Amino acid sequence: MKKLHLGLISLTLFFAACSFDFVSTTPDGLWDEMKLSKKEMHFGPKGGTDTISVKNYSSWWFSSACDGDCANNIYILPDTLETGYRDIHNINGGWWKGEILEDSPNKVVITVNSLETCESEECDKKTTSRAAVITMTAGDIFSNIRIYQE
Repeated sequence: MKKLHLGLISLTLFFAACSFDFVSTTPDGLWDEMKLSKKEMHFGPKGGTDTISVKNYSSWWFSSACDGDCANNIYILPDTLETGYRDIHNINGGWWKGEILEDSPNKVVITVNSLETCESEECDKKTTSRAAVITMTAGDIFSNIRIYQE
Protein backbone atom coordinates (compact mmCIF):
# COMPACT_ATOMS: atom_id res chain seq x y z
CA MET A 1 0.00 0.00 0.00
CA LYS A 2 2.85 2.34 0.84
CA LYS A 3 4.44 1.58 -2.53
CA LEU A 4 1.19 2.45 -4.29
CA HIS A 5 0.91 5.80 -2.50
CA LEU A 6 4.58 6.56 -3.17
CA GLY A 7 4.12 5.63 -6.83
CA LEU A 8 1.03 7.84 -7.18
CA ILE A 9 2.77 10.77 -5.49
CA SER A 10 5.83 10.33 -7.72
CA LEU A 11 3.64 10.15 -10.83
CA THR A 12 1.72 13.27 -9.78
CA LEU A 13 4.93 15.21 -9.17
CA PHE A 14 6.35 14.05 -12.48
CA PHE A 15 3.32 15.28 -14.46
CA ALA A 16 3.10 18.50 -12.47
CA ALA A 17 6.77 19.26 -13.18
CA CYS A 18 6.28 18.54 -16.87
CA SER A 19 3.35 20.91 -17.10
CA PHE A 20 5.42 23.96 -16.04
CA ASP A 21 7.28 25.86 -18.72
CA PHE A 22 10.81 26.08 -17.33
CA VAL A 23 12.17 27.36 -20.61
CA SER A 24 12.09 31.13 -21.01
CA THR A 25 10.36 32.40 -24.13
CA THR A 26 12.48 35.59 -24.06
CA PRO A 27 15.52 35.19 -26.29
CA ASP A 28 18.96 35.94 -24.88
CA GLY A 29 20.43 39.34 -25.63
CA LEU A 30 17.24 41.39 -25.58
CA TRP A 31 18.51 43.93 -23.06
CA ASP A 32 17.18 47.48 -23.15
CA GLU A 33 19.68 49.95 -24.58
CA MET A 34 21.40 52.00 -21.87
CA LYS A 35 19.85 55.42 -21.47
CA LEU A 36 22.69 57.76 -20.52
CA SER A 37 22.40 61.28 -19.16
CA LYS A 38 24.94 62.16 -21.92
CA LYS A 39 27.24 60.22 -24.22
CA GLU A 40 30.10 62.73 -24.45
CA MET A 41 32.13 64.83 -22.05
CA HIS A 42 34.11 67.87 -23.15
CA PHE A 43 36.89 69.37 -21.05
CA GLY A 44 39.08 72.42 -21.51
CA PRO A 45 42.90 72.49 -21.24
CA LYS A 46 42.72 72.74 -17.45
CA GLY A 47 40.77 69.46 -17.17
CA GLY A 48 38.04 68.98 -14.58
CA THR A 49 35.44 66.55 -13.28
CA ASP A 50 32.06 65.56 -14.69
CA THR A 51 29.44 62.87 -14.05
CA ILE A 52 27.40 60.61 -16.34
CA SER A 53 24.60 58.37 -15.15
CA VAL A 54 22.69 55.47 -16.65
CA LYS A 55 18.95 56.00 -16.15
CA ASN A 56 17.47 52.55 -16.78
CA TYR A 57 19.94 50.28 -14.92
CA SER A 58 20.62 50.38 -11.19
CA SER A 59 24.34 49.73 -11.61
CA TRP A 60 27.05 49.39 -14.24
CA TRP A 61 30.81 48.95 -14.37
CA PHE A 62 33.86 49.55 -16.52
CA SER A 63 34.55 47.04 -19.27
CA SER A 64 37.52 48.71 -20.99
CA ALA A 65 38.73 51.96 -22.55
CA CYS A 66 41.10 53.20 -25.22
CA ASP A 67 42.68 56.44 -26.34
CA GLY A 68 41.63 58.20 -29.50
CA ASP A 69 39.23 56.21 -31.65
CA CYS A 70 40.59 52.77 -30.58
CA ALA A 71 42.24 52.29 -33.99
CA ASN A 72 45.48 50.99 -32.44
CA ASN A 73 43.65 48.19 -30.54
CA ILE A 74 45.46 49.02 -27.29
CA TYR A 75 42.90 48.73 -24.51
CA ILE A 76 42.94 50.04 -20.97
CA LEU A 77 41.40 47.64 -18.47
CA PRO A 78 39.93 48.42 -15.05
CA ASP A 79 42.44 48.71 -12.21
CA THR A 80 43.89 45.53 -10.72
CA LEU A 81 43.67 45.02 -6.96
CA GLU A 82 46.43 43.52 -4.83
CA THR A 83 44.48 40.24 -4.92
CA GLY A 84 44.88 40.11 -8.70
CA TYR A 85 41.18 40.67 -9.35
CA ARG A 86 39.93 43.57 -11.46
CA ASP A 87 38.40 46.54 -9.70
CA ILE A 88 35.55 47.12 -12.15
CA HIS A 89 34.64 50.35 -10.36
CA ASN A 90 37.91 52.18 -11.15
CA ILE A 91 39.85 52.74 -14.35
CA ASN A 92 42.86 54.96 -15.10
CA GLY A 93 43.75 56.18 -18.57
CA GLY A 94 46.80 58.22 -17.56
CA TRP A 95 45.42 61.66 -18.41
CA TRP A 96 41.93 60.75 -17.18
CA LYS A 97 40.40 58.40 -14.60
CA GLY A 98 36.94 57.04 -13.94
CA GLU A 99 35.27 56.00 -10.72
CA ILE A 100 31.91 54.50 -9.85
CA LEU A 101 31.00 55.60 -6.34
CA GLU A 102 29.79 52.96 -3.90
CA ASP A 103 26.73 54.99 -2.88
CA SER A 104 25.79 55.80 -6.53
CA PRO A 105 26.41 52.63 -8.58
CA ASN A 106 24.58 54.05 -11.62
CA LYS A 107 26.90 57.11 -11.90
CA VAL A 108 30.43 57.48 -13.25
CA VAL A 109 32.68 60.33 -12.16
CA ILE A 110 35.31 61.20 -14.78
CA THR A 111 38.30 63.33 -13.82
CA VAL A 112 40.55 64.75 -16.55
CA ASN A 113 44.01 66.17 -15.80
CA SER A 114 45.22 69.41 -17.30
CA LEU A 115 47.03 69.11 -20.63
CA GLU A 116 50.32 69.79 -18.82
CA THR A 117 49.77 66.95 -16.30
CA CYS A 118 50.36 63.36 -17.31
CA GLU A 119 50.56 60.18 -15.22
CA SER A 120 51.36 57.78 -18.05
CA GLU A 121 54.30 57.20 -20.39
CA GLU A 122 51.94 57.33 -23.38
CA CYS A 123 50.98 60.94 -22.72
CA ASP A 124 52.60 63.57 -24.89
CA LYS A 125 52.93 66.92 -23.11
CA LYS A 126 52.90 68.72 -26.47
CA THR A 127 49.37 67.53 -27.16
CA THR A 128 46.77 70.24 -27.66
CA SER A 129 43.78 67.89 -27.75
CA ARG A 130 43.05 64.30 -26.85
CA ALA A 131 40.16 61.86 -26.75
CA ALA A 132 39.24 58.56 -25.15
CA VAL A 133 36.43 56.02 -25.33
CA ILE A 134 35.23 54.27 -22.18
CA THR A 135 33.09 51.16 -22.58
CA MET A 136 30.59 50.55 -19.80
CA THR A 137 28.60 47.36 -19.21
CA ALA A 138 25.64 46.23 -17.12
CA GLY A 139 25.86 42.56 -18.02
CA ASP A 140 25.15 41.71 -21.66
CA ILE A 141 24.60 45.35 -22.62
CA PHE A 142 27.37 47.82 -23.44
CA SER A 143 27.58 51.55 -24.07
CA ASN A 144 30.42 53.92 -24.91
CA ILE A 145 31.24 57.24 -23.26
CA ARG A 146 33.49 59.59 -25.23
CA ILE A 147 35.84 62.03 -23.52
CA TYR A 148 37.33 65.01 -25.33
CA GLN A 149 39.88 67.51 -24.08
CA GLU A 150 40.68 70.54 -26.21
